[in-house]
Amino acid sequence: MLKKWYLLPVLLAFFSVTSCTIYEEVEMLGVEGYRFEKLEGNQSMASIDFRINNPNFYSIKLKKSTVEVFLDDNKFGDAAMAEEVFVSKKKEDTYTLDLLLNDKDIAKAALPLLGKALFKKTIKLTIKGKAHCKVYGVLGKKIDINESKELNLKELLRKIQK
Repeated sequence: MLKKWYLLPVLLAFFSVTSCTIYEEVEMLGVEGYRFEKLEGNQSMASIDFRINNPNFYSIKLKKSTVEVFLDDNKFGDAAMAEEVFVSKKKEDTYTLDLLLNDKDIAKAALPLLGKALFKKTIKLTIKGKAHCKVYGVLGKKIDINESKELNLKELLRKIQK
């Protein structure tokens, strides 16, 4: 029985040395679509469809995190993830990230958006932050999110007003 216990430090050392080499970066491949929904209270939800590639042999859970939202490099506000997202192993797929936005931030940004709609056709939506990830419920890592997409400004204003 005692002989088995001495293997524990050896196994821990082995996994700590090899764990860095078996992880490959999860790739955020861009924004594919978006929608807005008014919620009860003073919040709205922006559902953003991301293309994500997970080359690892294990699934990853994106924990609830907070990100910053920018419109044409002007900070729109902070958004909190409404729920966790499970990214499948060895797969490139589209995943929906539901972000909770404060209605005060939306109202504050609506007037400048209307002004820009007179002169511009598109606006750049950027999401920045760090997503907290878990593997097997134990190992943690942060993935950088810095994704942008050009949006049709009139379409964006229509979706926000609904």
